Amino acid sequence: MQKYFIRHNLKVGDTAFLSDSDSEIAISNHHLNIEDPVEIETLKDRFLGQVIDIQKASIEVSIVEHLGKRESEYIPSITIIQSLSNESKFNYFIEKSVELGIERVIPVESQYSLKKASKAIKDTGYWRKLVKDATEQSRTVFPTSIEKPIKISKLDEYDFANAEKICLTTESVDTENLKDFLSKADIKKPFVIAIGPEKGWSSSDLDIFKSLDFHFISLKGNILRTETTGLVIGSIIKYLKGEI
Repeated sequence: MQKYFIRHNLKVGDTAFLSDSDSEIAISNHHLNIEDPVEIETLKDRFLGQVIDIQKASIEVSIVEHLGKRESEYIPSITIIQSLSNESKFNYFIEKSVELGIERVIPVESQYSLKKASKAIKDTGYWRKLVKDATEQSRTVFPTSIEKPIKISKLDEYDFANAEKICLTTESVDTENLKDFLSKADIKKPFVIAIGPEKGWSSSDLDIFKSLDFHFISLKGNILRTETTGLVIGSIIKYLKGEI
């Protein structure tokens, strides 16, 4: 049985497309036919899938059974924790994240977010469509994983222990310039980047990041918009990692 990797979270009953490169190889080599079983691995889980459609350049599979957790956890190279903003800005951020190769986005409801996590959940289907379309257009090998929107207090449910964790802030806390921080950071480690809303982080938001051992950083020069800040910082880190 052929095995494939899909970067976004799945559940039984979902349908998903193999990556462009996997589809191209499978089609050109006649590896798969409709109704063939396949093993699908995501960031966290393993599934039994079945091929339901084969087009000229794409293969669609249906997720039919959960096979358990991954044997080893997949750790994204760059994760952006992005405070929820209005639809146009957040959609722009998602599209550009795919183009740049940002591997995971965690949408969060902070105190001054423009949208609540409970309302943003209904947008996840559209976000995945944006990821799919942007992936096809940019020819990104693996699409960005968009997590379920959560309240900022739920960030402690993620394991960021082995990552370089940075939170961009203009609030009155001790900060370090990004360039200075990166000169000392282990660039080979995964990075988690937290970007707040246009109104900034609240004191309670900052307390959460302090409890999670985030480093507070600042940028020189112009103040960037919330939808572009994470993209700029992510691009710099990807360049230093040799990924762009």
